Amino acid sequence: MELIEILSKKINKNAVVTEISKDRDPFKVLISTIISARTKDEVTEEVSKRLFNVVKNVDDLLKIDEEELSKLIYPAGFYKNKAKNLKKLAIILKENYNGKVPDSLEDLLKLPGVGRKTANLVITLAFDKDGICVDTHVHRICNRWGIVDTETPEETEFELRKKLPKKYWKIINNLLVVFGREICSPKPKCDKCFEEIRLKCPYYKKIKVFENILKKFDFKKVSKNKIPNEKGTYILKIKLKEGKKIKFGKKEEFFKKGIYFYVGSAYGNSINLKNRIERHLKDDKKMHWHIDYLLKYGKVEEIFITNKRVECEVANEFIKEFDYIEGFGCSDCNCKSHLFYMKP
Repeated sequence: MELIEILSKKINKNAVVTEISKDRDPFKVLISTIISARTKDEVTEEVSKRLFNVVKNVDDLLKIDEEELSKLIYPAGFYKNKAKNLKKLAIILKENYNGKVPDSLEDLLKLPGVGRKTANLVITLAFDKDGICVDTHVHRICNRWGIVDTETPEETEFELRKKLPKKYWKIINNLLVVFGREICSPKPKCDKCFEEIRLKCPYYKKIKVFENILKKFDFKKVSKNKIPNEKGTYILKIKLKEGKKIKFGKKEEFFKKGIYFYVGSAYGNSINLKNRIERHLKDDKKMHWHIDYLLKYGKVEEIFITNKRVECEVANEFIKEFDYIEGFGCSDCNCKSHLFYMKP
């Protein structure tokens, strides 16, 4: 957990909901967390301030008209649906909990619009109890750092409960939300990251290995509509948005969501980079190669080419650092694979 320890010494800001929770008002923490789902921090902050000037407790939430409530929380994501859930929530809190926000995970999860992320955040911020709040930032970064190997935020939470020392439980969300929003975003700003983090980050290490491969073999990036009529070696950078069971050849495997790099070549008498790669890119292509089965679900994000005949050499460079999928070698080589995986 060295990376979390380093980050705890570097981050001195609070996420919006953490800031709102400073007076330990469970009602405000619960409502602002519900509003924050699929909503930018600056919007959550603006909406919460406006809302809490009018709605200060459960009784206020019961009295306010749903349409007026919708206007108050606009432009939060799914604001109309959130307004409906907040009205239902107010009734349940009044009837079942005497107008108070419950302090147990089990009871919080019974409330409309409340999932595990929200429930854990209320538990930790409002009641100072042990909990691990996992949102998209925590899920993404913990996977990038190799702390967990999971497909969903809920799976990440349960894995962290097994692996994460309790001293980090209450603080991990705030740390990684701030870090994820400013630096380690879906498209990470590695150049802006803390040097101490970069030196130990598995994701950054893979990025540098990939950059070195491109440099070593003189690869250049090309657009999909400017692939040259030349022979050479190519790398396809493919994004798979969701994990998927995929059949290829006689095998069927689960492919994790993330980034895949496929190394191929075009050196036949009538085959060049343009017609080979364009065949991969076709929506209605025939399934000539195993990679085409992955491309049925994944999207080619970037294409790199070199005139050098280095397909296997490149594959063996990837193998040194990247996970690989067996059965994706070329037909006339002994490489373990020509398809490589990196967590998103």
